[in-house]
Amino acid sequence: MPYEDMVKAMIDGDSKKVQSLVDKALNKDKKPPAEIIDKGLVPGIDKLGKMYEAGEKYLVDLIVASDAFKKSMEMLKPKLMSDKAGRKELGTVVLGTVEGDIHEIGKKLVGVSMEVQGFRVIDLGPDVTPETFSSTVKAAGADFLGMSSLITTTMINAKHTVDQLVEDGIRDDVWVMMGGAPVDADYVKKIGGDLYGKNAFEATAVAKKALGVK
Repeated sequence: MPYEDMVKAMIDGDSKKVQSLVDKALNKDKKPPAEIIDKGLVPGIDKLGKMYEAGEKYLVDLIVASDAFKKSMEMLKPKLMSDKAGRKELGTVVLGTVEGDIHEIGKKLVGVSMEVQGFRVIDLGPDVTPETFSSTVKAAGADFLGMSSLITTTMINAKHTVDQLVEDGIRDDVWVMMGGAPVDADYVKKIGGDLYGKNAFEATAVAKKALGVK
C-alpha cells in the first residue's frame, strides 16, 4: 500500500523516496493532501519517534525524517492553500512550542491545517517564552493561542504562559489551546486553558467549534 510504503520510507530515512511517494499520491493518484498527511507522513513521524524513545533509532534519524517531512509539506502546501481560496478568514491564531522545547513538526502541521481552514496564523516557532506569547497575542489581537509541548518537563511553561496572559490582562480575550504527546484535556483544564487538540486536524476542528463554525 502507498501509505505503508511512505511510513516505511520515513522510518528508513529515505527522504527521496518519501517525496517521490508524496508526489505520486498527490499528482498521479489524486489523493487529498490532508489524507496524505494523516495516513502517510504523520504515522511515519509518530512511529519513528516511538522507536527513538525505545532506543531503536538515533537523533540523526529524527533529523532526516524531519527534513523529509518539511520538504513533503512544501509539496503539499500549494494544493492545500488553493483549497482555501475564497474562504472567509475565521480569526487569528498565535502558535508556538513552549519554552525549553524545540520540537516543531506537530505544531507546524497545526498551522497548515488552520491556515487551510481560513485562520490567519502567526507561528512563533519553538522555545517561546511566556512573555513572547503574551505580547504577540496582545499586539495581534489574536483570537486563539496554541501551545505545543512534547517534553513532559516543559509542560509547566504552558501554565506560566497562561499566568502571563492573566498578568497582562488579556486572558479573557483569547482561547488558549494546547496539544502534544504528553498533554491531555485534563492537563489543559488544570493550567487554566480552554481547548485540547489531540492532533492537527482535531485542533482545527475544536477551534472552529469554539467559534460556532462548522
